[in-house]
Amino acid sequence: MKPLDIAALAVLRVRGEGQTFLALWRDARLWDLNPLTLDALLRLPLDGIRAGIGAIVGPELDLAQVELAAPAESQEVWAAGVTYLRSREARVEETTQKTIYEHVYESDRPELFFKAAGWRVVPDGGEVGVRADSTWDVPEPELAVLTNAHGEIVAFGCGNDMSSRSIEGENPLFLPQAKIYDRSCAIGPAAVFAWGVDIARAKIRMTIERAGKSVFDGTATVADMTREPAALAAVLHSSYTLPVGAWLLTGASLVPPEPYTAKTGDLVRVAIDGLGALTNRVSLVKHSGAAAKPTRLAKR
Repeated sequence: MKPLDIAALAVLRVRGEGQTFLALWRDARLWDLNPLTLDALLRLPLDGIRAGIGAIVGPELDLAQVELAAPAESQEVWAAGVTYLRSREARVEETTQKTIYEHVYESDRPELFFKAAGWRVVPDGGEVGVRADSTWDVPEPELAVLTNAHGEIVAFGCGNDMSSRSIEGENPLFLPQAKIYDRSCAIGPAAVFAWGVDIARAKIRMTIERAGKSVFDGTATVADMTREPAALAAVLHSSYTLPVGAWLLTGASLVPPEPYTAKTGDLVRVAIDGLGALTNRVSLVKHSGAAAKPTRLAKR
């Protein structure tokens, strides 16, 4: 694994010697946290996490002997929609039912939807996917928020919410198919503890390269968000028990404009100040060809 461009205290999951385990990134060095797991850590209240994580002293790990895994175990991944003006504009562009997204942007209740199970999350360096039955696909760079079982914000990371704009644009009720499929969610490179980083005005940048040439380069800031990350997390936890916490993607700050659509081989990099960079290559997710077209009742 390569050194991380993260100055703050962070936790990450790594693979080495046939197992995946938790590690601590501190002072540009990596420390083994075995037998502590992310699930166990996130069952604790925030005060307990802060007090305990700094006191752990495990053996130092050789970066050359481990590789990054996604910073998720049994956590569910949820996502918020239309939290930035640009995402509202993009959703309006793709659909014939424009007022739905305009209302969500301004309403008291946010849009929250399930995105992925923790074991499905793609790590930094892994491949994200586009559906074979979609014609218009985009990566969406997002601030990812990690909460504990008590709904408290523990850490932040970089997120990529891969999406089919053609499927969602056809009908908003198709949102789950546009958002939930193999390799549709990437988070990483680490979970940077919230008390060590100021993300209120952090810059978010996404770059996309195709065949070695830049096809998109855009920036935004977390301050552009119309809803507070802590408020979004509170709504997620309000009526839904999350015994080992959750990752919450807080909305797309940047959306590549037409005619861009993600293609196999594209290299997507999402970087957020203080949180490092998440880099993934795009590949195709095969489709079985299954269809469930409506049948007509026989005339009597």
